[in-house]
Amino acid sequence: MQDTLLDMLAVLMLVVTLWFTYTILNIIVTIFKCRQKDKELKFCLSRNGYICYGFLTILYLVCFFGGIGAAIYGIIHGYSGWYRNGLNAAALMSLAYAYMLSSILLLGKKHMMVGRMVIDYRKLKKVNFTYDNKMTFVYMQKDYNFSTRFADKTALRKVIFK
Repeated sequence: MQDTLLDMLAVLMLVVTLWFTYTILNIIVTIFKCRQKDKELKFCLSRNGYICYGFLTILYLVCFFGGIGAAIYGIIHGYSGWYRNGLNAAALMSLAYAYMLSSILLLGKKHMMVGRMVIDYRKLKKVNFTYDNKMTFVYMQKDYNFSTRFADKTALRKVIFK
């Protein structure tokens, strides 16, 4: 009974891994397509942001492919702990990387891109930078906020408030 429940949870972790991997690929493809349309879009990251995203990308690739490799090894050799832990590692790192990638910021001359959303500067209303590293604004009568922890805040303020 316990092995059946753990196997069902492993399948659930596989679904979680596939969903967040799809989300990651969707964000990356959207960034490349928008950068092809608007050549002015550049990443607005501080030096710590570039270091953090670079480290997180390497860690994601190692954990994802290592977890999938461990899961395949566990299935082939009959080690249930290997494939369960491998899927857990891949799911956890996919979740963390998708969350971080959804708050990446790109700036251009007229547009700003946060995750998959492209925003026109001229339509932003009530822009506010909070002390807890967040930016809030109203766009198309909806309130949005995103983290500016790894963003270059001086460049962001310069572009938005001109």
